[in-house]
Amino acid sequence: MATYRGRKNDICRKVGFNIWGKAKCPSTKRPYPAGQHGPNSKDKRKSEYGTQLLSKQVIKRYYHLMEKQFRRTFLKAQRMHGNTGINFLRLLELRLQTSVWRLGYAKTIFQARQMVTHGHITVNGNLVDIPSYQVKVGDVIAVRDTEASRAMARGNSYEGAAVPVYMEANVPKFEGTISALPERDDFPKFFNEQQVVEFYAR
Repeated sequence: MATYRGRKNDICRKVGFNIWGKAKCPSTKRPYPAGQHGPNSKDKRKSEYGTQLLSKQVIKRYYHLMEKQFRRTFLKAQRMHGNTGINFLRLLELRLQTSVWRLGYAKTIFQARQMVTHGHITVNGNLVDIPSYQVKVGDVIAVRDTEASRAMARGNSYEGAAVPVYMEANVPKFEGTISALPERDDFPKFFNEQQVVEFYAR
């Protein structure tokens, strides 16, 4: 299973802000690209292609996907009825690894992927170890009923997680339910999905 193993925070330095909201992100002190020319390069004008590419990279890295997975998800969104951009973001948001992160069982999306692949998460009572598994409205995502799994969630302070409005958390049972489809306001404001649509339409 392919996964990105490069530097995680270089995209934050590139765009000039902390995209994951991590406390120790280097972009909070150095909001410019890495390298000796970094402080000056942030003011350079970008081409239309460059702007579209950066918008794509931000969303791709935010959800911790490789290019092949990302493009396949976009093509699936194109075949769906409705707005392609919103459908695309919904498909990304409703991946199992993202839902585990949103419910607070993992501190980062990277840790969420690891929890899923290591067999700590169930969907509707069944063990699922595929991070890309698409959850649906009504699905119940839970931490496996073992001491090791639940100790991991407790260690990440899942009780105080800021759960999105389209999810309902049952804290005592270590589970959460997808109650509705996420709307545009539920996604980060710095996402520019239309740029991604235009990038793949070239």
